[in-house]
Amino acid sequence: MTDAGGLDFGSLNEHLQRTDPAVNLQRSIDGEFARENPEIVADVARELERPHAGVNLMRSAGPISDRYIMSAAPIAVITGPQGSGKTVASVKKALVEAQRIRPGADGVRRYKLGVWRQKYDNLWKATIPSWWKILPKHLGVWTGASPRAARHVIRFRDRWGDIELTADFQAFGDIADPEDLKGLEFTDVWLNELDTLPEELFTWLKGRIGRDPPPEITGRHGRVIGDMNAPDVLNWTYRDVYERVADGLVHFRQPGGMHPDAENLAAYATPEDPSGRGYYEQQKKLNAANPWWIRRMVDAIPGVSRATDLVYPAFDEGTMLAPLPIVPEQALPVLVGVDGGLTPAAVYGQEMPNGQLRIIAEIALERGGMEELAAAMLALEARRFRGCEFRTVCDPAMKAGEDSDIDGAREQRVSHGSDRQRLAKALARKVDLAVSQEPTRRWDAVRVKIGLNLGPGKPGYWLDPSCKGLLRGKLQTYQFRKLRGTNDLSSVTPTFDTHVADAEQYLALECGTDAARKRLSDQIAARKALREQQSKRGRYNPLQRYRRR
Repeated sequence: MTDAGGLDFGSLNEHLQRTDPAVNLQRSIDGEFARENPEIVADVARELERPHAGVNLMRSAGPISDRYIMSAAPIAVITGPQGSGKTVASVKKALVEAQRIRPGADGVRRYKLGVWRQKYDNLWKATIPSWWKILPKHLGVWTGASPRAARHVIRFRDRWGDIELTADFQAFGDIADPEDLKGLEFTDVWLNELDTLPEELFTWLKGRIGRDPPPEITGRHGRVIGDMNAPDVLNWTYRDVYERVADGLVHFRQPGGMHPDAENLAAYATPEDPSGRGYYEQQKKLNAANPWWIRRMVDAIPGVSRATDLVYPAFDEGTMLAPLPIVPEQALPVLVGVDGGLTPAAVYGQEMPNGQLRIIAEIALERGGMEELAAAMLALEARRFRGCEFRTVCDPAMKAGEDSDIDGAREQRVSHGSDRQRLAKALARKVDLAVSQEPTRRWDAVRVKIGLNLGPGKPGYWLDPSCKGLLRGKLQTYQFRKLRGTNDLSSVTPTFDTHVADAEQYLALECGTDAARKRLSDQIAARKALREQQSKRGRYNPLQRYRRR
């Protein structure tokens, strides 16, 4: 088995190659289920009225799906748009894992899968019907009814012998006690719609896998498999799957439905639309009033779970997030924007000769003063910015406590007691005030770069993948707050990520200036060279007339 398109499930092959999900589900629905779920029965009836043929579930949905199915990672999570075949991929992965188990003393490979949802209502209305579409009730022995746990035991045979797959369907709500999981034992667990499950379940189930059968029989430790749509940025799965990937976790990220490499399009092909792309085009049309929904469910981009007003709605993670860490250019100054307060932040970036703004690093302290911020900045600069020169600007409010300016020049006199004075002293370099504190001007400084198109594959704004706070802000947390009872946008909703967003804005205000394009040492050298050139010409005589030669 080299890829999911070439799977061989032995005695299940004929069923999976010529199956009809609607017929499978209809045959699995009994009277009690039909009474409790009339909407599912109606959906099946409508589906059966349409002309349709069997489906080959053995076919490959795409390379990302294939890699997920064949992965041997301790924790494998697949994310993608609605309709990308994630659930089918998880079921096929469970069958693959059952084949990989070593046989017991009687020659049978026994595999026990725990299937989890947050509520029994979700389990019986979504997960179990999806399972029945692939592996219907009659394909084995089914026990259990709504709204309780259920079990499906399926026996099949491949070229290596007999396999017994036992799937236990259970639910775990927010009010459940993790201690209740102690008596459960599985080979692996499948967390369907992972982002809807409590983090505690994910944590505790990792200790209940690889136990039945024990590793001395199976020949391996337990595994966790999960699937979901792109999550809300504030959901715990965004942190563990997208940001700071949990130990042992491998993320399989399918492209969005409108992407050229979108997966599972063959499932939606029709004579009028052989590409299958019409499914997603229709979804976008029907949900045109809800761009936040399209972003997550069609484009597969993490974001908000409701309508909101982002400060930077034009930000595109697909083109503006660098795949690898950005290396600073030593020939250019590094711009540093600083936001003060009790949760200070700093953002590092450079404006390239073509106008592109590269945001290279961020620092966001949960609590601290200027000394703590300076220590973090110096450590980061020693690690990532060796040999670079810095142009540092800060929130104008950080001059509180300084003497008043008396000369009107931009360079303010630094006195005792201000955050700027303490930061400059700790950094041992000059810290200037940003040119403006006016919100609209600051937002526009970043928006201009986000809206700048420098050609194919060359966005005007490029964000380093280490800048988690800035990314969260542009996807969700940096948004406008509406005045209650009106459509007026009053201000930005305060969150932890607003501090790095403000620091970035102070940095962006420097773009287009000589300070952003030329290092201070280069400016000094240029001025010195000019003075030397002028000194060689002698003193200027206004009475002397020069003839043009």
